Order: sequence, then C-alpha cells, then structure tokens
Amino acid sequence: MGRNDGYNRGKRKGALYVINSQLQITKMVENVGTSNGLAWSPCNQFMYFIDTPTKQVVRYRYDGHTGKIERPEVVVHFPEGVGIPDGMTIDVEGMLWIAHWGGKGISRWNPYNGKQLEFIKVPAVNVTSCAFGGADLNELYMTTARTRMTDEQLNEFPHAGGVFTMKTNVKGIGNTVFTELENNVASRIAEI
Repeated sequence: MGRNDGYNRGKRKGALYVINSQLQITKMVENVGTSNGLAWSPCNQFMYFIDTPTKQVVRYRYDGHTGKIERPEVVVHFPEGVGIPDGMTIDVEGMLWIAHWGGKGISRWNPYNGKQLEFIKVPAVNVTSCAFGGADLNELYMTTARTRMTDEQLNEFPHAGGVFTMKTNVKGIGNTVFTELENNVASRIAEI
C-alpha cells in the first residue's frame, strides 16, 4: 500500500508500506512523491513500483514470504511529452502495461531492456490505470479520469472518465488475494 503527498506538490513525504500476515505495517520505501503502479513478475521474484513524479518504474527483488524488497533498479524511463506514469499491470510474458496520465494511452514495456514495445491510444487525456480481466485474462480494462481537463479537452474526449476495454494478444496474470486480513477479521468477530 502507498501514501502520497497530494497532487503535484513537489514534496516527497509519501511512502510505500507492506502489511504482513500478522497485520503489521512496515515502511519499505521513503521519500515518495505519488505512490502509484504496483506489479509483481509472473515468477514472483520481482516487484515493480511507480513513483509518478520520477517518471520511472523501479524493479525490486521481492521475497514473497517476508514481503521484503531490495536492490532497487530503474527499468523504465518515461520520455518527455508522453504524460506521466500512473497505474500499471503485467502480463504472462513479464511485460509491463503502464497508464499515461496526460498522455492519452497505455504503453507496453519490456522491463529487461527498458524498451517500449507498443502504445495504445485511449480516447481520454488522463489514463489512470489498467488491469487484465475476462474469462481468458486477455481483455485489458483501462480506467480514465475527467479531472483537470479543459473545456476543449472535454469536447474532444467526451467519454473521459469512463472505463475502456480491448482484447489483447497476450494474457494477464491472475491477482493474488490477501486472505490473511479476511481470516483475521473473521477470527476477531468470532471472539466477540
């Protein structure tokens, strides 16, 4: 889970935290501007994290048993003129799909060489996140926002703020459910 310092304030007071199975919270990354996209590699050895103002995706070695992350390495640099990185997901090939706030689309990146593989235009200025879904996990759902748009942009992109979907040639990976919280709450209720 993350915390940020608000929209575009320039201060880096946010942080990235982990919550373990005993519901203990530990700060993992400090000095975060805007905590955003998170994704885990298909092999669960890496975690990817976006701190939006940096315009970067950082890869960490990840220990699924302890939640510990280490050895940060920048694997994607967002170029100028394409907006800023927001939400993110990952596919079965280990490629990252990143929403462009202010960039009118979603890009797919290879985190092993830092190359952008493709760009998908979305009929909205501010694309906020993306996730795979559908029965075969080959549908990409893309969320957008209407906030901070000019009247001209609202006329040009009347469906901004909506959710868009498209079929892809690659599948996403299923999400992992944090059952410890659910189980812990159920056991506490049973104690009452």
